[in-house]
Amino acid sequence: MKAKWITLCIAVILIGFFITMTVKQLSTPHELNTNELEVKIKDIYNAEVQTLVKEKDQFIASFNKDGSIFEVNVNAVTGQFSDLKLIHKNEKKQDEQNNSEVSKEDQTSTSKPVEKATKPVLSEQQVVDIALKEVPGEVDSVEFEGNAEGGVYFVEIEQEDDVIVQVHAITGEIIVIQYDD
Repeated sequence: MKAKWITLCIAVILIGFFITMTVKQLSTPHELNTNELEVKIKDIYNAEVQTLVKEKDQFIASFNKDGSIFEVNVNAVTGQFSDLKLIHKNEKKQDEQNNSEVSKEDQTSTSKPVEKATKPVLSEQQVVDIALKEVPGEVDSVEFEGNAEGGVYFVEIEQEDDVIVQVHAITGEIIVIQYDD
């Protein structure tokens, strides 16, 4: 009889231990691995990852986007992107674009100067998806304004009141949500 109680107590303790370990494992944040991070970078930036280096609790990833090389820091636990830097700009592609723009302008008019437009890293559709995750509704318009930091998309969403969501064109971070009264 005493052996049954001892066996039952040991079984309850072991079951409690395994339940505690399972809950602890499920509640601790999952750290990104390199494969998950590569997929995330391909999805967000539509780019090919060149290198991934893990330092402490973050990854430093460099990737190739349209011949230009960028570097971004990614928190290994949260997956938050930060500090996007342009490492090497693809001058050849830019020169080809400028030459094609010049030749098109030569055909129409020779008096207009060529303007370099800031090209966003994120596509318009990616930005719309980001904005709709934050503010549900129907997209009315999307505008892009280039600047030294890479540019900003202005996504106008129709709800009861119009909402304008400003999204950073490189990081995809929502800068401002403006509600019209």
